[in-house]
Amino acid sequence: MELKDLSYLLVVRETAHLGNAAQALGITQPALTKCIQRLEKSCATRLILRVGRGIKLTEAGLLLCERAQKMLHLMQATRQDLSALGSGAAGVIRLGVAATAAEFLLPHLTRELLQRAPTVVLEVQIGLNDLLQSRLRENRLDLILGFLPEENPEFVTRPLTEDPVVVAASSLHPLAGVHPTPAQLDQFQWLLPSPQAATRQWLEQRLRSGGYAPPRVQMESNTLSPLRQVLAQTQLLSFLSRRLLHEEMTQYALVEIPLPLVRMPRTFGWQFRSLSELTPAARLLVDLAEKRWQW
Repeated sequence: MELKDLSYLLVVRETAHLGNAAQALGITQPALTKCIQRLEKSCATRLILRVGRGIKLTEAGLLLCERAQKMLHLMQATRQDLSALGSGAAGVIRLGVAATAAEFLLPHLTRELLQRAPTVVLEVQIGLNDLLQSRLRENRLDLILGFLPEENPEFVTRPLTEDPVVVAASSLHPLAGVHPTPAQLDQFQWLLPSPQAATRQWLEQRLRSGGYAPPRVQMESNTLSPLRQVLAQTQLLSFLSRRLLHEEMTQYALVEIPLPLVRMPRTFGWQFRSLSELTPAARLLVDLAEKRWQW
């Protein structure tokens, strides 16, 4: 049973006349008659009856038209959905995001994505780079939007924007505006991520190389961004993205402690297994980010 034959039958029902239906379809009446005969042979029953100069559908013909209309509508919707998936205008994106990227990059990117592809579904997981890379390796994520490791041949990396990490504290902290000596810095406790975090390991190594004591950690957290109010109301030091200190971007009164030795250069961007593995929707997301930040 051909979909084309079914669509022709619907026109026959509308016109109630084979000649008029053939003219509306742009085919000959004998060709339309053969179409109806093919359908009747397939269904093993009569579909139309001649009534005077016109025709009427049998009960079987009416039932077939009802089902054909549903099938043709479903096929049209399927073609549209497949086209949307192919263009990236639909689908699901499993996205891993670093906390800082979730706060400063993801809002702009989500707005642009949903303007271009309003039916795309984003499944977002926020976490540290090691956890997100593990999930990407296990094919539980399509992409990671976060800071890029210096060397990682395992994944494709695409840089987007710089995001240095600096020593930060309350604007009322005794070290605010001071380039601290090792003795001055050692007077204060720290709020830092776990010892497995790459940023903490880098900080500790740099402090040791500059003759400073290891940070005395009083508070640990798997993410620091939500704890800025803790810094603002205590004398703890921390190691944060400089973006988190900008007054126009945060309500918390935090400042950078001027210590160039431990100003960590960092680049935010994409990580994924291979471009060929990305769905059209995921490739659209990558393209939108690269056009916006233009590394």
